[in-house]
Formats: sequence, C-alpha cells, structure tokens
Amino acid sequence: MSTRCSSGTSNEVSVEGALQQALEQARSGQGERVPDVGFLFASPRYDLDRLVRLARAELATTSWLAASTAGEFTERGFTRGGLSLFLVSFGKTEHAVGFAPVMGDDPVGLVAELRATDSASTPEHRRAGRGFPITLLLGDGLSPIFERAVIELRRTVSDEHLIAGAGAGDDLALVRTAVGTHEGATFGAAAALHLWSEVPWATGIAHGLSPASKRMSVTRARGNLVYEIDGKPAFECYREYAALRGVDLAQVPLPEFLVQNELGVMLFDDLVRVRAPLAVGSDGELVCAGEVPEGAQVCIVRGEPDVILDAARTAARQARDGLRGASAAGLLVFSCVCRNRTLGSNYPREVAAIRDVFPDVPLAGFSSYGEVARDPGRLDGYHNNSVVIVAIPQNA
Repeated sequence: MSTRCSSGTSNEVSVEGALQQALEQARSGQGERVPDVGFLFASPRYDLDRLVRLARAELATTSWLAASTAGEFTERGFTRGGLSLFLVSFGKTEHAVGFAPVMGDDPVGLVAELRATDSASTPEHRRAGRGFPITLLLGDGLSPIFERAVIELRRTVSDEHLIAGAGAGDDLALVRTAVGTHEGATFGAAAALHLWSEVPWATGIAHGLSPASKRMSVTRARGNLVYEIDGKPAFECYREYAALRGVDLAQVPLPEFLVQNELGVMLFDDLVRVRAPLAVGSDGELVCAGEVPEGAQVCIVRGEPDVILDAARTAARQARDGLRGASAAGLLVFSCVCRNRTLGSNYPREVAAIRDVFPDVPLAGFSSYGEVARDPGRLDGYHNNSVVIVAIPQNA
C-alpha cells in the first residue's frame, strides 16, 4: 500500500471551527484510510493543547505532532493567524513519538527523554529490513538548548539517520512558543517523531544569503549571546553597517532590520551557517537564535528576494534528487520567519517556487524560529534563515 499525504488549512476564529475545517479538507484526501500521523502547525492565538486533544479525539489512533508558528502554509497558500494540518498514511513505515514537556537546560537528558519511546531503533525493526531511520524534531525556537539538542541527537544516532524539523514560533512576539503531541502541548517543550522506513526519505536546505559587510571576529560570546565583535559591543557592528548603508536605526523597526541583516558564520571563504539576532541587550549584546562561538569569523548577510526564492527551488531540487528516483507523496516545509520578513508580500511565492519542482504534491509547514536538517551529506544540523524541505516517498 502506498503512502498517502493530504493537507488542510483554516483561519476560523475558534479552535473547534479551525480544526474541523482543516480536518475536513485533509480527510477528504485520505479516502477510507485512517492516517498514521498528523501534524498541526498553528498560530499562537489558538490554544495548542486544546487543538491536539481535539485532534486526538477525532482520530483516536493517529499520532500527532504540533507546534505554534509565525505563519502557516499548505499547497493552497500562506496564512498568518491560522493553522495548517497534514495527515500521512504510511504503507510500511513504522513510527514512535517522544515528548519532553519541559526542555530544561540539559541537552543529553532531553534527547534521552525524546528517544525513550523510539521503538524504531530496536534490533527487531532492523531485522525486518527497515533500514532508513528518520527523526522529525520540533522544539522551543527561543531556547538555546534546542540547537544543543540537535547536536546531541546527531551525536547519538547512526550516520545514515536523517534528522529534520524546526523551532516553534509565536508570531514574532519572541515571548514563548508551544510544542505538543497527542498527549498535550506545553510552552517550552520538545517533541520527536521517530520513523523507520524501508525506502529513503530526503531533505533539501538552502538560504540564498551572501555577505554584505566586512569579515569580523567574535571576541566575547557565551552560547547564543554575542557580547563583543572586534572588541566592541556586538551591536556597534550593526550601527556601523547601517550607517554605511545610509540607514538611521532610530527611524526603522529594529527587529525587522535585524532579521533582514543576520549574522553569518564563516569557515574560510564559505558561509557555513546563519544566526538570527532576535534582540539587543542593555549592554549592546546580541541575543541570537542559536549559538555563535567565541572566536568565530562572522559577517552581516543579506539576501535579495529573487535569490531567496531561487534558494527554495534549490532546496526542493535537493529533496527531489534525494528520493533516488522515487515519487514524493508529500512535503513538510520549515521556512525561517526571517525569510517571511525579508520577502514581505512576496513570501507566498516561496510555496509557489517549491511547487515549481513538486507541482502536484501536497505540503504543509510553518514559519519557524530555526530549522533542522541533517543527513549523511551534511555535518551540521541547525540553521537560521533557511528553508528545509522534507520529501516523503510514495512507497514509504
């Protein structure tokens, strides 16, 4: 039996109305099949805990993963303040769900908690021939522990283990995010869906950014806090950069300027990762979504809209090629909120760019605070200002 994916979306005001509308759309694409897994990506204006409990009541045997968002989308388009829903009925893939209602400050313990129910890693499943392990990970996008958990998970699994996911959002309020499963949802949580497939899934990732400033050195940092760059308060590099561009920071919304001009970490001449500054501290330190190591070489990076949209096509082509000739049954898409802010009214074109490569494939996803993509071809795993595409094969 082939894998079947279907999506639904809603902007209804009430939790009950939004869920029912989205479920009706998605269930129509499932026929008589009962989905194995469901995803709920919902604006923080909805009570996520109530959403997942209602979803479980509707589909009692379906496993759910859910996250609050900074925007939602399906193949039908983009919403802000709504929800997107995705149902998946597998052919042969087996799965298990892990949930940590509090992420805490110990990434080792967090990963152990998320993997406690990972029945897909047992020798029995290996003997059954299900040789392609996948973990889909959702976590608090405002917590620096999320990136460290990705690193720890990467360290503890096999080389062929694919990891993908994203950090939950809160419509850029930058206060708190929620993650849940069918067991419920809480603020500051993490959840993982572990899968064991007989055929490979695939991911694609791209950002479309390039250096826009001189190279600088991080001279004092701890975790996701960058205190000094080139021996000066970190925010001073943004003041100097803005002045060179003729921008008066007193006259522009600072959060928007920061997400449109992020911090790129360099390795030799390559831009290896991007970190989004989320806020400026009282002493000029930058609070970033993700760790920036002390001693790192950095620059400020920007992306032009057409290049950013081309990057979405690049990520989609990577995912398509990673399926090794198989057709896609569906796509999960995690797109950084910074891309949303940079593209503005053009942001819905990102879904269109992905559909240029996957024209008839259902998809669902959300604007995120940090993206996760790790496969055997990549050494890192946690990203900012990127679009991550997870392609689910039809014969999974």
